[in-house]
Amino acid sequence: MITTKIKQGMGAVVLALAMVTVFSCTDFLNQMPKSSLTEEQVFGNLDNIVPAVDGLYTSFRGTKTGREGWSLIMLGLDETKQGIVQISDAEQSGLDYYNGMLNSSSSKVAAMWNRRWPTVIAAANAIYALDIAKASNTDEATLAKIRTLKGDASFIRGMLMFELAMYWGEVPVIDMATMENTKRQPLEKVWEQIFEDFTYASENLPDKQTTDPKRATSGAALAMLGKACMSVPAETGLRDFSKAKDCFEAIKSRYGLDTQYANLFSENLDFNSTESIFELDYSCDWNAPNSWQWDLGSRTIYNSFGEACYFGGFDVTLPTEYCYRMKADGGVWEEGDLRRNVAMRFEYTYLGMTFTVPSWGADELDPHIKKWEDKRVDAIEGTSEAPTRSYYLSGKNCMLIRYADVLLSLAECLNELGQTGEAVNIVNDVRTRAWGGTLPADKRWSSLSQEEFRTQIMDERMRELCFEGWRRIDLIRTGKFVNLIKERNPWAKQAGAIQPYHVRYPIPDTEIRTNPDINPEDQNPGYK
Repeated sequence: MITTKIKQGMGAVVLALAMVTVFSCTDFLNQMPKSSLTEEQVFGNLDNIVPAVDGLYTSFRGTKTGREGWSLIMLGLDETKQGIVQISDAEQSGLDYYNGMLNSSSSKVAAMWNRRWPTVIAAANAIYALDIAKASNTDEATLAKIRTLKGDASFIRGMLMFELAMYWGEVPVIDMATMENTKRQPLEKVWEQIFEDFTYASENLPDKQTTDPKRATSGAALAMLGKACMSVPAETGLRDFSKAKDCFEAIKSRYGLDTQYANLFSENLDFNSTESIFELDYSCDWNAPNSWQWDLGSRTIYNSFGEACYFGGFDVTLPTEYCYRMKADGGVWEEGDLRRNVAMRFEYTYLGMTFTVPSWGADELDPHIKKWEDKRVDAIEGTSEAPTRSYYLSGKNCMLIRYADVLLSLAECLNELGQTGEAVNIVNDVRTRAWGGTLPADKRWSSLSQEEFRTQIMDERMRELCFEGWRRIDLIRTGKFVNLIKERNPWAKQAGAIQPYHVRYPIPDTEIRTNPDINPEDQNPGYK
């Protein structure tokens, strides 16, 4: 479907901005224009391009909404799993069982794949148009604006290509100037574009957004360049912990930790707080909901109150026992860590009623994800209009990139570079907040070997960043995907089917059937 989207892309994203489409998109790219307008005339005026770049942020936000954008990506991990009722959906169950239902015909995998490509292509369209505009302008103020806009488009494309490369491996690298590379490309070429996009964005985006806080900054691009440097598959020879460290250290002075962990997930948090590096802006209405609570809440609560209670839902994505249990019970949490009760819901009391008996699935009153609950949509606690509201309209902002992640990533790089002592100190800074500002002596990390640090940092990242969308990438890049999932995910453990090739999703058969440049033999190994 990539080729179809490319052919649609110019008409839907760039050409529709300021001109009547009197010729097809393919004609525009591959032949001389059939109107009196040349590419330089169309794209020389930035007014024809700016709306497309502005729209990229809305489109990118949309790639994260709902089940295909958020919930499904979190399934099948050591951190999260499907609820008991949800696992009865045979096709969806494959995302946790890693059995034959996880295959190229999975509509769930196709939905995740298809959700991302239109925005990649829209960004590529914008970059193409901006390069044409640059060639036809000499005014320095205009050229500066072109560089900033291209930085925006490069950042968005880099973000999505980073995900696609981590989840599917070799993927197409779209070149709108030639309409080539709709076939899968070698990993080195895929990651070369990712590095180029984040580098360009880091060099051309402003250090601080003064007019539109929803847009990326050079700091966000540097953070992602660092994450790319430490995540690129080692077999490419491109993994570089030293460069990643430099990227993270370059932005340390720009951000800080919020004093209260709970503030990061408050409905009333000011947009772009000191810890926020790049944030997705949602609203608790029909304009821009993320709809995450629909999947994350408890069905028992739904069966009692419908969509009126803000922590109801359908148990699609739940914490694993390892993720919610205390260390003494075989889990990840230490006594006194305040992050646990912020991240997860452990009690179900509403309007004076405490629910203790599940209505259907046995796990419906087990710990659930709490970070994204949005009280503003609650029919009782909300506004006078609240009775018409629904937890489908949940819309908390999401700090997709935040400073604590940068610190923990920096610590990982330092450990890999043999500076474990310094890495430990940085982790202790993050942990200090988790204990309310004073870290008990017995909770302070010290005297860890490099290998011990590698093990401990994965647990610390779960405690700090659980349910924020990074766990799958963490498991893939550290090579711990199979072992930790097999050990901690109950459905994967029950099925006993997970294999090393499952580190990648299959290429959807819809893509293989509709893209002439991707053939059945191009499928990821292990899948049919």
